[in-house]
Amino acid sequence: MSWLTRFHNYFTKDASQSTGRLFVGSILVGIVSGLGAILFFTLLGWVSHAVLQVAANYYAPEPAGEASAFEPVGGAIRWWILLIAPAIGGLISGILVFTWAPEAEGHGTDAVVEAFHHKQGFIRKRVPFIKTIASIVTIGTGGSAGREGPIAQIGAGFGSYLATTLRLTDDERRTLMLSGAAGGIGAIFRSPLGGALFAVEVLYKRDFEAKSLIPALVSSIVAFSIFSVRFGWGLMFDTPSYVFRHPVELLFYAVFGLVCAIVGIVYIRVFYGLRDHLFHRIPILPHLRPAIGGLLVGVIGVFAPHILASGYGYLQQAMQGELTIHFMLAAMVLKILATSFTISSGGSGGVFAPSLFIGGMLGGAFGQISANLFPDLISNPTSFVLVGMGAFFAGAAKVPISSMIMVSEMTGGYQLLAPMMLSSSTAFLANSRWTLYEKQVNRMADSPSHLGDFTIDVLDTMVVEQAYRPNPDIPRIQKSTPLSDLQPLFAERSESYFPVVDEQDNIVGIISLRNARKVLFEEEMGHLLIAQDLMTPAVTVTPAESMRSALKKFLDSDYGQLIVVDYQDERKILGLISHEDIIQSYNEEIARRKLTV
Repeated sequence: MSWLTRFHNYFTKDASQSTGRLFVGSILVGIVSGLGAILFFTLLGWVSHAVLQVAANYYAPEPAGEASAFEPVGGAIRWWILLIAPAIGGLISGILVFTWAPEAEGHGTDAVVEAFHHKQGFIRKRVPFIKTIASIVTIGTGGSAGREGPIAQIGAGFGSYLATTLRLTDDERRTLMLSGAAGGIGAIFRSPLGGALFAVEVLYKRDFEAKSLIPALVSSIVAFSIFSVRFGWGLMFDTPSYVFRHPVELLFYAVFGLVCAIVGIVYIRVFYGLRDHLFHRIPILPHLRPAIGGLLVGVIGVFAPHILASGYGYLQQAMQGELTIHFMLAAMVLKILATSFTISSGGSGGVFAPSLFIGGMLGGAFGQISANLFPDLISNPTSFVLVGMGAFFAGAAKVPISSMIMVSEMTGGYQLLAPMMLSSSTAFLANSRWTLYEKQVNRMADSPSHLGDFTIDVLDTMVVEQAYRPNPDIPRIQKSTPLSDLQPLFAERSESYFPVVDEQDNIVGIISLRNARKVLFEEEMGHLLIAQDLMTPAVTVTPAESMRSALKKFLDSDYGQLIVVDYQDERKILGLISHEDIIQSYNEEIARRKLTV
């Protein structure tokens, strides 16, 4: 037996080895995600250099951890290229996406979220490739978008493919899909912990996919290590040595969290408003809409080139205190528009980088304004840049934990973790209705992927007493009762099932109207058959028995009603419970739990 056969057999054995399969699978997914991140980052750098630097002669500042070897050559910026480049990129992206993989439209992460909840973790093999090329073209030509969407789909796509090829379960496919997304994000942002947390947090507005966290961590660590071997182990940003020592500043950070929530709501409404009320109403092929969005980005880029692409270099300048209040406020507003034009029109790219830019610029302006008004209370106004990066995305995307961790890993600003926690929590709570990821669901209970698990869990916590209607006066039928004596009973009573008892009043069976109907009113059979001839085995439940156990008895017996008896004396009949009683009681319990969350 070859090693490949043994490897395949290990992956396709019984469920008891699921943990081992996921561990090995996460390592493989992490390797591919890391290599995919290297390829994506390299190709994006080449396209950006060729279009924005060589062709347009526009050399944007770069963050310290991603400085390239390309130096400005001098001379004037070719504005006409900045004008048309995003439109050309949008056209190419639109043709690629809407011709071969329409699900790759937009910011990408939503496609992963939807695949988890509604598609058993399936991602078509072509999607990561189309998404990669389309995003590189979009961002490389100046489109205002980020890397997390495409890189998440690259990793998630391989995780889905690996699980499908090895015939793993749907749950294992979902887990490996999340592991791939975590690996890609953890690698390209140099944030292994944040990438893993993001993958399990972004699925829900108020929950985590906790069981996938460990495989996501394994994949993210592997991918991060591979990526860092190629591009270095340093931080993305070179930040000042921030120190939080003045508790009174927490008041400003709390207020700033509210400001982030308000701007986040505006951002989300503009983002989806332009998609639904502008671009989707333009009567042209969807293939061409990204070109229109790109042209609008180019118009803004001619007057404000700092909003093109990711803008990380300008965040670096904001952290160093090199930007003015007016510049940062204008950049924030224009970035909201440029991102909406790029992605809402159908262009390909993520929303993480634009959100960092918007939050950072908002924080820089807020910090400087606060320092001007209260110079004795604000120790370092540029610290709000870093806090804004985390808090704004936490509220807008409903990822408060991973957002804080990712920004801390990208900047090394762990000293600001406490104020970032306050601002992020405030933004998250204040912006409870709106989210950048419209495919998110509220909690695990709302996800189709967990519907069965959640139902079983709830039924395990409920007992029969919550559902049955007490009725101790149900007639008992002696097993020797002639059929002719049963006819009036079935005609007068509303019940469809009756217990059959022996001489000691022990329940020995049950007669159903469904089984007796064939012979019930045949006169010649009335004196030939007795109750014992018509009964079927009795199935009983007790008031303290779990609803899950009762439901299983319904499914096994195919009865419409079960007899409820006293658990201390099974001869004492308390009533009947129907399958409908259980469903109604379950629905009432679900509604009650949702109201109390």
